Amino acid sequence: MMMRVAVVLASVESLQPGFLATLALIPLALALSVGTLRTLSWAHRTAVVGLRCFLLAAVALALADPEWVRRTSDQTVIFAVDRSDSVPDELKRAAEQFVRSAVAGMRPNRDRVGLVAFDGRAWVEQIPTGGLVIDELAAPVEPHHTNLAAATRLALALLPGDTAGRLVLITDGNENAGSIMEELRACVAAGIPVDVVPLEYRHGNEILVDQLSAPATARRGEVVRLRLVVRSQVPASTRLLLYHNDQPVRLGRDPGATAMPLHLEAGPNRLTIPVELAVAGVHRFRAVVQPDSADSDTLPQNNEGQALTIVGEAERVLMVSESARARSDADQKAAELVAQALRNAGMNCQEISVDELPADAAGLADCAAVILSNVSALSLGRRQQQMLASYVRDQGGGLIVIGGDRAFSVGGYAQTPLEAVLPVETSRDRLRLMSLGMILVIDRSGSMYGEKLAMARQAAIAAVRMLDRKDQVGVIAFDSEPQWVVTVQSAGSRAAIAREVANIGVGGGTNLYPALRLAYDTLISLDTNLKHIIALTDGISEPGDFVGIASDCRAANITISTVAVGQDADRDLLANIARLTGGRMYIADTAEPLPQIFARETVVASRSGIYERPFTPTLQPIADRQILAGFSQQDIPPLQGYVIAASKPTARVELARETPEGPDPILAYWQVGLGRAVAFTSGLWPKWGLRWVEWPGFSKLWTQAVRYAARPGNTSGLEAETSLRGGQARVVVSAERLPPSQQDSLALTARLIRPDFSLEPLTVDRTAAGRFEIAFETDRPGTYLVNIAYRCGRDKATGLIQTGVATGYSPEYRDLQSSRELLREIARQTGGRMLTVENAGPVFDRAAIRPARLRRPLWEDLLRLVLILFLLDVAARRIALSPADAAESLRRLLRELGRRRAAPKAAETLATLRGVKNRVRQKVTEPAATAGQPQKTTATASSAIDQALAEALSGTAEDKPVVAPPMAPRRPAATSETDYLARLLRAKRRASGQSQEPGSK
Repeated sequence: MMMRVAVVLASVESLQPGFLATLALIPLALALSVGTLRTLSWAHRTAVVGLRCFLLAAVALALADPEWVRRTSDQTVIFAVDRSDSVPDELKRAAEQFVRSAVAGMRPNRDRVGLVAFDGRAWVEQIPTGGLVIDELAAPVEPHHTNLAAATRLALALLPGDTAGRLVLITDGNENAGSIMEELRACVAAGIPVDVVPLEYRHGNEILVDQLSAPATARRGEVVRLRLVVRSQVPASTRLLLYHNDQPVRLGRDPGATAMPLHLEAGPNRLTIPVELAVAGVHRFRAVVQPDSADSDTLPQNNEGQALTIVGEAERVLMVSESARARSDADQKAAELVAQALRNAGMNCQEISVDELPADAAGLADCAAVILSNVSALSLGRRQQQMLASYVRDQGGGLIVIGGDRAFSVGGYAQTPLEAVLPVETSRDRLRLMSLGMILVIDRSGSMYGEKLAMARQAAIAAVRMLDRKDQVGVIAFDSEPQWVVTVQSAGSRAAIAREVANIGVGGGTNLYPALRLAYDTLISLDTNLKHIIALTDGISEPGDFVGIASDCRAANITISTVAVGQDADRDLLANIARLTGGRMYIADTAEPLPQIFARETVVASRSGIYERPFTPTLQPIADRQILAGFSQQDIPPLQGYVIAASKPTARVELARETPEGPDPILAYWQVGLGRAVAFTSGLWPKWGLRWVEWPGFSKLWTQAVRYAARPGNTSGLEAETSLRGGQARVVVSAERLPPSQQDSLALTARLIRPDFSLEPLTVDRTAAGRFEIAFETDRPGTYLVNIAYRCGRDKATGLIQTGVATGYSPEYRDLQSSRELLREIARQTGGRMLTVENAGPVFDRAAIRPARLRRPLWEDLLRLVLILFLLDVAARRIALSPADAAESLRRLLRELGRRRAAPKAAETLATLRGVKNRVRQKVTEPAATAGQPQKTTATASSAIDQALAEALSGTAEDKPVVAPPMAPRRPAATSETDYLARLLRAKRRASGQSQEPGSK
């Protein structure tokens, strides 16, 4: 018994053992309570004192926060498998085989296994379970990076708390994102060992471009020198190709030579190449090294280097119009008129289509302003919208948007990065709405799984939000069969509709025709001004009478717009349906633009985004006009239309159309971030503004708009020089041309724009008088633009200079062998093991298990005990009850319980007696004539009843037939009555337990 108590006590640990010292207060508490307990009897006082001791002990134990500790050797192992590009394919296959071999050594019902895959990101392949349930790993997500920290963090999160844990990291160890050393602290704190399985390799023959650098800025006509560093592990013969703005550069003395022979020695090889920069703008350089023999190189991805130089000040204005396949003659004419007006004012305005617009931040570094003339958000795409937003907000550029039938609300600007930097926004409340009945027909076949269906759901919700409360909307999801997701109802129930749309799941095949027929049958009976269907699919539908349904819709004034998602959609069919019904057809190579498409379709279908009537804009009474300075109301000519929008709260509106609901902005502008944006909601001059083209102030207005929005040039005298080595970029800013007084007061702040347009503040270090250095990591290929804001001089003059670097390949291709040292350090810090990919047996080795200590807090149980003891203590002190009284009360309680148990038995006995008596009476009194015998006398019947009653009382009469005794000669009546009374008396005595009559011996 003592041994068991010792084991139990050994399993309890206290987190706050200092509170156990409060047990010493128990004698003091007892001494203080002696005076209050004198009036109680000895036994009563003993009971109260005992309860109080237990109560104080329970309080002390609860304060000590004890825990029940149990050890378990059940184990959960999480494998983290490297899927990045730096790992050769054969080692990736070996890693998967390692996991399968290791799982074979698991203990049934004791061990569990989980699986994490990672590259630049980490994701769960399998949650911990009793065996391996997946056949192969998913495709890489971000293979150009290796993030060991993310993999470790996710693996730790998967470990359950009721088993011992272990991580197995299968990787080459070439970390280029995150820092695993920071995550190892959590592993050490939790006692989780990390085993490492090195995927070892070494590229023996490899050539890579280590560095290509160019001056950050240059003057027009200057000859710059490109510095190229090529690293080779062995001597090799190669050819060097250089591209300037994607055009091959002549190398060597031969005028037609575009490739220069280059012999490489083992180690770094340095080369300087002069290039003349004849024009202003952004100059991009790309150097490619091609080995003569394939045996000299293993990874072709790292044979390219990139650099850029910005020449001249930001003085160019870009006029951007729709792509050639989408723009009309009116669009082209409208853009040409504004461009010519700027040229007449001496500005360098270049006309391009939206397809020629640069896709990265550096592409607009030499632009003072960008003008979009009736360009839709769908034509721009999300990346170019992000680029324009970053150009304005982060680079200080100017953006001017001119309206038309493809701009602002009717161009799908709602809730886009482009609208975020404009001074106006799409406002559903200001749109002139006609009642609309619209049904969204959404493909939910198996091919829509993932991002496509997610974006389709988001697009449907965005479309519903653009509708008015008087509109009717429904949503049909279809695969092989159509199904109502939202039956046609008022668009005012947006929250409920959004919840239903969010639950659309993936189905089977693709059959568009029944869904269109169901939508038509529903819309035909709706009482709305306009009726419209938006059909979205990514595949080829089963055959159907599509011409017939399109004809029926056209006859009923129902338009159908179609959206083809991806390359597999039947674009010819969808285009034909849209053409026959008067709708529009959209092509989306990815699911990303779907919300913009649905938002634009909703506005266009309701014919609510454009106001087309003659009106004269009103000059608004604001002070310090920036664009219409020098103009009066009499100077403003009339317009024929504009796109309805709402001005943002901090925007300045100079021209507006007055309406009962308030002014609609025609010309608005504002400062956003470092740059400025202007919105002119009219435009489309051949249709909406012929009087404006003839107006003498037309050129002046646009000139002043560009000058307001344009980015100022750099006249500070600061010079920036960039360099890139490995994954580290460095910018050196020199202020040597500034006077000494300005150098002392010069202050710089820098921000980095990464290739994904994310913004990051940079640290500027002053390394010498008039010299500053900035460093940052280049963790992915692309262009990195650095904005450096300066302030100097007594007048605190401010300005902005720009520079940048470009990387040609991911750092994933820079490491030529696995990093065994890092993996050894991981195992050492966490107490893990260095395993080999050929031997997976030790993973589930029982000897290596670190038993887990499972803890269960006991303070809650003790708190409940304290409450119970407190109530008992109060009751014992308040209720005066002696032990004798308590014993007597207990006896009374037991007797009462005994009576309650006996009552059902007595009732059962009485019922039995009554039943026996009735059966006997029936037998003995029935006519004897039926049996051919004389009728039984009263004495005979009484004798039978006595016998039956006696047997019933003794418990032997159950289920026995009642038999009458033999007939006796009839006696005189007096004798019979005497015998009857005597027999009754005997039966009564027998029932009361008396065996003899009085006086008998």
